[in-house]
Amino acid sequence: MAQVLPMADVCLAPQTSQESRLVVSRTGAEKMSVERVLLTGGAGFLGRAILRELSKPAAVAVCAPKEVRIFDLVRADTAGHANVVSITGDICDYPALLRACQGVDIVLHAASLVDWGQATSQRLAAVNIGGTDNVVRACREAGVSALVYTSTMDVVCGASPVVYADETAPSPARFTNEYARTKAAAEQRVLRAHGSDLATCALRPCGMFGEFDPYHVENVLRIVREGSLPFRLGNGKASFQHVYVGNVAHAHALALRSLLSPDSAAAGQAYFITDDFPAINFFDFMQPIVEALGYALPPRSRSVPYPVMLTVGSVLELFAWMCRPFVRINPTLTRSSVRFVCHEHTFDGSKARRDLGYDPIYGEAESLSRTIDYFRGRQAAGLAS
Repeated sequence: MAQVLPMADVCLAPQTSQESRLVVSRTGAEKMSVERVLLTGGAGFLGRAILRELSKPAAVAVCAPKEVRIFDLVRADTAGHANVVSITGDICDYPALLRACQGVDIVLHAASLVDWGQATSQRLAAVNIGGTDNVVRACREAGVSALVYTSTMDVVCGASPVVYADETAPSPARFTNEYARTKAAAEQRVLRAHGSDLATCALRPCGMFGEFDPYHVENVLRIVREGSLPFRLGNGKASFQHVYVGNVAHAHALALRSLLSPDSAAAGQAYFITDDFPAINFFDFMQPIVEALGYALPPRSRSVPYPVMLTVGSVLELFAWMCRPFVRINPTLTRSSVRFVCHEHTFDGSKARRDLGYDPIYGEAESLSRTIDYFRGRQAAGLAS
C-alpha cells in the first residue's frame, strides 16, 4: 500500500542519483529506469496525471521510477500506487523541501499558485518565484541530477493576440496579470540554473483540460450552471489552443528521460506542449462538454463585441479596487479574462516533437470523452458539476 506521511515522519533513503540509467527494451526503444522522482504539486490537476503516467507498467512506460515522492500542501490520493510516498509540505518551507529532495534523481516541479486576480501579487511572487528558487536550491544542495519545470503558455501572453508563437517569442513588455509575470520570472530562473551539476528544462502547456480540471472546464460549468453567461464574448473568430492533461503528463515523462540522457537536447530549453487537433474558438471547444452534461452555451448569434467587454471588465476592476479598503471583491470578468477569450492564443509545438520525441498519446475524441466521463461522474455523485 502506498504511504501517506507528514514530512516530519518520513525517513528518506541516502542519495542515489547516480543509479539512474538508460536501458533498452526488446523493441529497441530507449526506456528510462530511475530510482526516485520527486513531484511537487502531485495532488493537483496536472500532478495527478503525471502520477498516472509515472505509474504505468514498465513495459509501456517512458519512465518507471522505483519510487515517486509527492510533495504537496495536501495529501495525495495514492490509492493503487504501491511505489508512491505522499509528503505534506510547502515549497516555501525550504528545510522541508530539502529533506524531501534527499536521494532523489530528478524533480518534476509542477507546484504553483494558479490565480488570475484573487491572490495578492506578494503571495503569487512568494509561491511561484520564491518557491521555485527553493526548489532549485534544494536540488543543488541534495545533489539532484535534473529538474523539469511546469511553466505555462501565459509567459508569452500579454495585451496582444498570440498567433502560432514558438519558443523564440519574447515575453510581453507588460503582463496583464501577476500570475503570468511570476511564472515567466520563475521559468527564467530555472533555465538560468541549468549547468554541469543540474540539468533543467521548462514545459509550457497550452490551456489544459481533462479530469480534475478546476480552471477551464469547471469554471465554465459553474458560470453556465449559475446562469451568469447570457452571451458569448467576442466575435467567435479567435482561436484558443487547448491540450489534454494526459498528453502534458506524457511530455513531462519524455522531458525527464531526455534530461537524464547524455547530451540531452532538452537541457536548458523551453517547450510549448500542444495537442494534434486544431485550435478553435474557446466557446466552440467547450460546447460539446457543456452539452454532454445537460447544459447549453449561448448561441453564436448572442455575442458582445470585444471592445464593449473590455470596457465592462475595466469598470468592474475599477469598482473592485475602490471597494478594497472595505471589502475584497474578485470580479469574474476582468480585462485579462476578456483578452483570454477574445484574442487569438495559438502555439507551435513542433520543437517538443523534434527534441523530446513528443507525440500526443490521447487523440481529440478520447480526450473529450475522458473529460466528459469525469465531470459526468461528479454530477452523478451530487458534486459541483
